[in-house]
Amino acid sequence: MIPQRNRARVAALLLGVATLAACASAPLPEEQIALSKSSVNRAVSADATQYAPLEMKSAQDKLLLLERAVGEGDAVQSRRLAEQVEVDANLAEGKANAVKWQQQLEASRKGIQVLKQEMLNAPDATFDVFPDDSL
Repeated sequence: MIPQRNRARVAALLLGVATLAACASAPLPEEQIALSKSSVNRAVSADATQYAPLEMKSAQDKLLLLERAVGEGDAVQSRRLAEQVEVDANLAEGKANAVKWQQQLEASRKGIQVLKQEMLNAPDATFDVFPDDSL
């Protein structure tokens, strides 16, 4: 008969072995990996390398680690890294888009200022909708 204390140790050991076996046999998260790669591609297309270089580098570095984990067949690490890559790439894409939109907004504001100044400089000029009196 196994003493009570040894029984608990054996049960804990068996539980640990079963957990490791479950992790080792888990399938690679193919869908999550594809999503993360797609997110990186979208971020690159959004010029995140230029407008969000730190976030983009983080996503690309983790993508390399993800590919290594996939090569080693580590499903748990692959899933974790794939999720992180997707988040980092989405952040880089969003930041790049925000910077570009901010630049477009500033350009529009400058254009409006130029038009206002032109209107102030020529107050007597009239705007003729039909200059050739065709209507």
